[in-house]
Amino acid sequence: MLLELHHIRRGLFVPIARPLPPRPFKRSPFARQWSSSPKVSGTESAAARCVPRACLAMAAAVATKRRLAVHHGQKLSEEYTCRIPKTDAEILHFFLCFLEDQRLPDVPVFINGGYVRDLLLGKEPDDLDLTLCLRGCPEEVTVAALLDEMRGYVESRPEFGLSEFKNATILSNESKDKQLDTFKAHFTNKDGVKTEVDVMPTIGEEKYSDDNRIPIRDQRGLPEEDALRRDLTIGALLLRVQRAPGERGESNGLEFEVFDFYGGVDDLCKGVLRSPCPVNKSVAEVAEVVLRTPEEQEIAKHLKIQELPPDEAVQVLWWSKVLIDDPLRICRALRFAAKFKFELHKAFWLAVPFALEPLRTKVAGSRKFTEYQKIGGYGFKACFDFFHLAFNKTFGPEGSLRLASALLGGQDGKGQARMLSQVKSFNVDLYEELAAVIKPEASDASDGVELLGELMVAALAATDFEGRVQDPMTEFTTACDGMCVSNAMREAGLAPWKACAALVAEPPEANSLDSRVADACGVSPQSLVRHVQVWEAMKICTARTGPEYATPYRRRLALALAGLQRKDPDLQSCVEVEPQTRSIGEAAR
Repeated sequence: MLLELHHIRRGLFVPIARPLPPRPFKRSPFARQWSSSPKVSGTESAAARCVPRACLAMAAAVATKRRLAVHHGQKLSEEYTCRIPKTDAEILHFFLCFLEDQRLPDVPVFINGGYVRDLLLGKEPDDLDLTLCLRGCPEEVTVAALLDEMRGYVESRPEFGLSEFKNATILSNESKDKQLDTFKAHFTNKDGVKTEVDVMPTIGEEKYSDDNRIPIRDQRGLPEEDALRRDLTIGALLLRVQRAPGERGESNGLEFEVFDFYGGVDDLCKGVLRSPCPVNKSVAEVAEVVLRTPEEQEIAKHLKIQELPPDEAVQVLWWSKVLIDDPLRICRALRFAAKFKFELHKAFWLAVPFALEPLRTKVAGSRKFTEYQKIGGYGFKACFDFFHLAFNKTFGPEGSLRLASALLGGQDGKGQARMLSQVKSFNVDLYEELAAVIKPEASDASDGVELLGELMVAALAATDFEGRVQDPMTEFTTACDGMCVSNAMREAGLAPWKACAALVAEPPEANSLDSRVADACGVSPQSLVRHVQVWEAMKICTARTGPEYATPYRRRLALALAGLQRKDPDLQSCVEVEPQTRSIGEAAR
């Protein structure tokens, strides 16, 4: 029978398969009781049960395309758990034994975030993140205190196979002010394999002060409250880790219970990106939490959110809160759409306007560029679709908004906002035409930063901007400054533009030396200087900081850009004889 978790704040009730077990605290949680520790005989079986098995992994991956045989409150089957790396299984087993030795055997341990998502998608996961539910524990029991105890525990228990343990805070200054109990644990096993694990408590209800958008968070929250903080349902999935009982009660490996409070499994099956949102909450209750400023209330009015069906309105409002709390989540949503080829839920486009201006002017551009580099690593189509969406998709009141100006730019290294001008119109056909000339051949490698630079230039060339008109090269430079991009991306975009400028410039007058060389080569002086001009322009496209294969693609883009500005029937013929032109140019010099 499904039982309801009690003490859920603010009317949020979510059924789970069984209640969390009671947590007796009769003795000090930090009393060292090494003699009463459980045997570690289960370590090998835990690892053995989690060794990747190709046949099971393949079966799970195929099943994911149709459906996921995974439900809230159920144990995760071996076809998924077989992909948990052996080192991670050993660390999880170690954590459970450590908590038992600290007289905290009933403190729930959860794996969260992308690790769970990747397991269900048939991938081998990485970046192990753990949350500990410390609800009901004495105040002195914190993640920091537990990790402080862990160093001595590792040293005294060599049978776990861990040779070294370090822990470090991963808090920002803002988080430190809010006293968030979050740390990164560094484990090294006897084979020298290093593993980093982020550890934090389950975070509960969030409260806001009038002068600060960063919430004060309850660090004794319930798992469903913690999952509600995540930006996407597919990242809000939890796995509770427990020791699997054997026939005589001894440990026989690990078992994993799925906690899916907000439909993440269903969204994985449908290929949809959506934020978690509260259940059993009215639109008015959510609006009171989310719409805290007159500006936000005005946006909601223009978007007519109150006219939406209640479930849709709650989804939009809560997603807008998620984005307002951290506008970079807009970029993350686009990255996940590119990575998994998932569709953004329609509520996204109603939530984005609330966080668009903060994303444009207040988020560090370097953080955005980090997300875009990952998109670049997904290949040409992912990059192409990203810029297509950024420049062409219209949304908001009367379709008046686009993403490009907010995405491409940001606060530079000195905290100054530098970004694209607002987009007035976008020529999709021209963008596709320009992108086609730089699409890598099947036999060529693909460099993500190179693709980003070249495709951004293609998009800018197909764009008309509002207000003060800047040339596309200046727009490109401004956006790159705001994003603090790498030199390789700057070169990838600026080289074709500079080469284009050189190609469309008027050829210089032939001098006497040019005339003599032209006569010796059997060409006219005008033809000679034009060929030399093209040769010099093509040299600008030579990759210096970028990959060597990029040079011909940059040249193609430069020629296509030049063709937009100046119709020159002789230009292509000059390029086609470029090797001969090189020798002529060298002779002329």
